[in-house]
Amino acid sequence: MNRSSSSSEIAGHVADRLHLANPWEVFAERIRRYEIHFNGREIELTRGPLALDGYGIRLFFGTDGHTKHGFQASTDLSDAGVKAVVEDAEKLSRHSEFPAKRVALPSAPPAERGELEIVDRRLWDRPMESLRDHVERLLAAFDGKRHAAPSFGSVRATLTEASVANSAGLRFSYPHTTVDFELAVKAFGGPEGRPPGEYWVNEANRRLETSRVVGEVDRWCRFAEDVRRAVPPPTGDIPVVLPSSMVTTILPIVIGSRFSGLARLRGIAPAAGTRLGVEKLTIRDDGRHPWGISSSPIDDEGVGHGARTLIDHGIAKELLYNVLEAGAFEEAPTGNGIRGTSFGYRDWKRFLTPPVAGATTVVIEPGDGGSDDEVIEAAGDGIWVQALGWAVPDPISSAFGGEIRIGYRIRNGKLAEPVRGGTMGGTVLGPEGSPSMLSSVAEIGSRAVLSDNLSSPTLLIRNLTVAGA
Repeated sequence: MNRSSSSSEIAGHVADRLHLANPWEVFAERIRRYEIHFNGREIELTRGPLALDGYGIRLFFGTDGHTKHGFQASTDLSDAGVKAVVEDAEKLSRHSEFPAKRVALPSAPPAERGELEIVDRRLWDRPMESLRDHVERLLAAFDGKRHAAPSFGSVRATLTEASVANSAGLRFSYPHTTVDFELAVKAFGGPEGRPPGEYWVNEANRRLETSRVVGEVDRWCRFAEDVRRAVPPPTGDIPVVLPSSMVTTILPIVIGSRFSGLARLRGIAPAAGTRLGVEKLTIRDDGRHPWGISSSPIDDEGVGHGARTLIDHGIAKELLYNVLEAGAFEEAPTGNGIRGTSFGYRDWKRFLTPPVAGATTVVIEPGDGGSDDEVIEAAGDGIWVQALGWAVPDPISSAFGGEIRIGYRIRNGKLAEPVRGGTMGGTVLGPEGSPSMLSSVAEIGSRAVLSDNLSSPTLLIRNLTVAGA
């Protein structure tokens, strides 16, 4: 379903009206969104399509070994609207300078590399029907649950036709789908008289995974019930086991920031050859990972996506560059110009923001740690963290920390009583030889799971700081 665009695409329409001497680019989106919100077992709101066409124009002006650049966005596709956007972008460029010696915009689309899995075809063809079926089957899975029920939730599906055009001659478009899923499961009742417990689910995917979601309901109900009887975790620097759903709240934002060209300009990017992690640890950035939430044939500047090895057996190897950052170091762009990160947009109105260098899908290569049970056994005594509230990793220092909303004590290599409360934290990256999360990886599971923009097996971190009882 990926294809080159014709002039009928929005970016092409806008580009045909630009007659500028300096380099420029247009990123555009045609968006349809469908939503179902439910309260308890009842569907409360259904809406869609919410339709929006928009575009952003970025202009470049080379001067004395630097590049001035200006960006402006709009939903006004009229001649007057495009003219106003260009004028505003020119004004902004006077106040925005980057130390890029050149700007090498892509001139041709990437070579065909087979079908890229980023479109849920059933959702694309029958969006509201597919959403209704998904929600109805999800709610039906709670039938017969005596002490747990859905509190509220929503499923939002976004269907987007993205297009890119630039002064180098590139014209390209591709479709993609995204699904945001939120659910609160509440547990209550029973003779012990404890307060209700709640377990939150927040997921972002490229497709509706109805069978998998329905199959998770029993676990989600158990987690909510365990919140009611959980005790505080222990305190100290202890072994912590993190499934992929927890690693994704910590790692990608730090990797995307610290391995960028901008980090190199600031002097905080790891130098090639520096040891950052244990020998068994290999991390890649893969913009074509199947069903990756950030996967696409091109990045948001039109550069073809591929895979880059960031950490190879614990050693720093490559960095990520967008067009401007590549121009500052006479490097080639790596396909990591990502829009939407500035204000949290990812599947809705990304055209409103200029691109920055960032990670696509961060991939931790599976190891020889075996199943989750085997990783837990290797921990001996520690905790398994199932839900961490607001880990809030700092992209500069790489420090993170959050509240343990539900986890399990590990005793003698087995999961034991549930724990909650207190905090868990640490640093992702540190100077060579200093303690950090990556240098403390003790075991890497054998099966990777895609969670949001991370593909990772379960990890055993030998020492993370837990403040509990």
